[in-house]
Amino acid sequence: MRTEEAKYLEDYDSIERDFEMFTRQGNKRCQAITRKAIKKIFGDKRITKDELATFIGKEMKKVAVKFSEIHDTEPPYHIELYIKEACEIANYSFELDDVRCFR
Repeated sequence: MRTEEAKYLEDYDSIERDFEMFTRQGNKRCQAITRKAIKKIFGDKRITKDELATFIGKEMKKVAVKFSEIHDTEPPYHIELYIKEACEIANYSFELDDVRCFR
Protein backbone atom coordinates (compact mmCIF):
# COMPACT_ATOMS: atom_id res chain seq x y z
CA MET A 1 0.00 0.00 0.00
CA ARG A 2 1.40 3.37 -0.99
CA THR A 3 1.80 6.15 1.55
CA GLU A 4 -1.09 8.18 0.13
CA GLU A 5 -3.38 5.13 0.27
CA ALA A 6 -2.32 4.30 3.84
CA LYS A 7 -2.97 7.92 4.87
CA TYR A 8 -6.45 7.87 3.32
CA LEU A 9 -7.33 4.61 5.10
CA GLU A 10 -5.95 5.96 8.38
CA ASP A 11 -7.94 9.18 8.01
CA TYR A 12 -11.05 7.18 7.09
CA ASP A 13 -10.69 5.00 10.19
CA SER A 14 -9.88 7.88 12.54
CA ILE A 15 -13.44 9.21 12.79
CA GLU A 16 -16.86 7.66 12.95
CA ARG A 17 -18.70 8.36 9.70
CA ASP A 18 -22.38 9.18 9.38
CA PHE A 19 -24.11 7.18 6.65
CA GLU A 20 -27.54 8.46 7.72
CA MET A 21 -28.65 5.10 9.04
CA PHE A 22 -31.29 5.03 11.80
CA THR A 23 -28.91 3.66 14.44
CA ARG A 24 -25.28 3.92 15.43
CA GLN A 25 -24.91 0.19 14.79
CA GLY A 26 -26.21 0.66 11.25
CA ASN A 27 -23.69 3.44 10.66
CA LYS A 28 -20.90 1.20 11.96
CA ARG A 29 -21.93 -1.58 9.58
CA CYS A 30 -21.86 0.85 6.62
CA GLN A 31 -18.45 2.08 7.69
CA ALA A 32 -17.23 -1.52 7.87
CA ILE A 33 -18.51 -2.25 4.34
CA THR A 34 -16.77 0.85 3.04
CA ARG A 35 -13.53 0.03 4.88
CA LYS A 36 -13.47 -3.47 3.35
CA ALA A 37 -14.08 -2.02 -0.12
CA ILE A 38 -11.33 0.57 0.33
CA LYS A 39 -8.90 -2.17 1.35
CA LYS A 40 -9.83 -4.10 -1.81
CA ILE A 41 -9.23 -0.98 -3.90
CA PHE A 42 -5.83 -0.43 -2.27
CA GLY A 43 -4.93 -4.13 -2.39
CA ASP A 44 -2.16 -5.71 -4.44
CA LYS A 45 -4.61 -7.15 -6.96
CA ARG A 46 -6.52 -4.70 -9.15
CA ILE A 47 -10.30 -4.94 -8.98
CA THR A 48 -12.81 -4.24 -11.74
CA LYS A 49 -15.83 -1.99 -11.46
CA ASP A 50 -18.15 -5.00 -11.66
CA GLU A 51 -16.21 -6.93 -9.00
CA LEU A 52 -16.30 -3.95 -6.66
CA ALA A 53 -20.02 -3.28 -7.21
CA THR A 54 -20.82 -6.97 -6.69
CA PHE A 55 -18.77 -7.08 -3.49
CA ILE A 56 -20.47 -3.99 -2.07
CA GLY A 57 -23.91 -5.24 -3.12
CA LYS A 58 -23.39 -8.58 -1.35
CA GLU A 59 -22.17 -6.87 1.80
CA MET A 60 -25.16 -4.52 1.76
CA LYS A 61 -27.57 -7.45 1.42
CA LYS A 62 -26.06 -9.01 4.55
CA VAL A 63 -26.55 -5.77 6.47
CA ALA A 64 -30.08 -5.29 5.08
CA VAL A 65 -31.28 -8.35 6.99
CA LYS A 66 -31.11 -6.28 10.18
CA PHE A 67 -30.90 -2.72 8.83
CA SER A 68 -33.22 -2.44 5.82
CA GLU A 69 -32.67 1.31 5.57
CA ILE A 70 -29.29 0.59 3.98
CA HIS A 71 -31.14 0.54 0.65
CA ASP A 72 -32.57 4.03 1.16
CA THR A 73 -31.03 6.86 -0.85
CA GLU A 74 -28.48 8.26 1.58
CA PRO A 75 -26.46 5.26 2.88
CA PRO A 76 -25.43 4.06 -0.63
CA TYR A 77 -24.66 7.67 -1.57
CA HIS A 78 -22.22 8.00 1.35
CA ILE A 79 -20.62 4.63 0.62
CA GLU A 80 -20.17 5.69 -3.00
CA LEU A 81 -18.58 9.00 -1.96
CA TYR A 82 -15.78 7.33 0.02
CA ILE A 83 -15.31 4.66 -2.65
CA LYS A 84 -14.90 7.34 -5.34
CA GLU A 85 -12.22 9.08 -3.28
CA ALA A 86 -10.35 5.80 -2.80
CA CYS A 87 -10.59 4.99 -6.52
CA GLU A 88 -9.11 8.37 -7.42
CA ILE A 89 -6.19 7.86 -5.03
CA ALA A 90 -5.55 4.34 -6.38
CA ASN A 91 -5.65 5.64 -9.99
CA TYR A 92 -8.64 3.62 -11.13
CA SER A 93 -10.17 4.89 -14.35
CA PHE A 94 -13.73 3.98 -13.40
CA GLU A 95 -16.22 5.52 -11.01
CA LEU A 96 -19.14 3.88 -9.28
CA ASP A 97 -21.38 6.67 -10.46
CA ASP A 98 -24.77 5.21 -9.68
CA VAL A 99 -25.66 4.11 -6.18
CA ARG A 100 -28.23 1.76 -7.68
CA CYS A 101 -25.36 -0.45 -8.86
CA PHE A 102 -25.09 -1.67 -5.26
CA ARG A 103 -28.66 -2.98 -5.12
